[in-house]
Amino acid sequence: MDARVIVADRQQIVCHGIGSLVGQIPGTQLGGFATDLPSLRAGLAAERGRVIVILGVRLADCDLATAMEMVRRDYPAALVVVVADETEFAFIRAALKSGANSVCMMAQILTSLPKILGKLVDGHSIVPTEILRRLANDTADTLSRREHEILGLLAGGLTNFQISARLGLSENTVKYYLKAIYQKLDVNSRGGAIAKYVAGNY
Repeated sequence: MDARVIVADRQQIVCHGIGSLVGQIPGTQLGGFATDLPSLRAGLAAERGRVIVILGVRLADCDLATAMEMVRRDYPAALVVVVADETEFAFIRAALKSGANSVCMMAQILTSLPKILGKLVDGHSIVPTEILRRLANDTADTLSRREHEILGLLAGGLTNFQISARLGLSENTVKYYLKAIYQKLDVNSRGGAIAKYVAGNY
């Protein structure tokens, strides 16, 4: 039986572009598109059998970490391929840490995606060699899971007080985390941290 593929990205045009490619790959069948977390959840809930999610780094209402967390928690059998641009390499690192089965760079999507999906359909996870090489050479001081969470809320416009209330932390603890985040990102302001977050350069 063919694996059903759900394509999820905040931009409908990206979903359709990847979807048209999926439609030409043997062993796969397009299951639908999702642009936000509720539509991704609904798409997964409607599927029976083997499901592969092709996930962009952002949906309309959340980032990759949040989407991955929901999929891994609620649909652990689903296979996930994260698609990212060259400038969004930090997302690839985060995706693999949070359990993505494979990653595909947008620039190589026409040649890489058919191979990756073919391997997943056969039951093998695959990470392209050039990505493994970059990860091995990448010694950046990466953000912890909690720091990612705080950075995401910061980018969402929340104040220190709102972040502390949302996460059940003291305001001082949030300030401590922000200081660590600024150091790791080599910025000295909220605006600088948010700019790097939005660009995926963290």
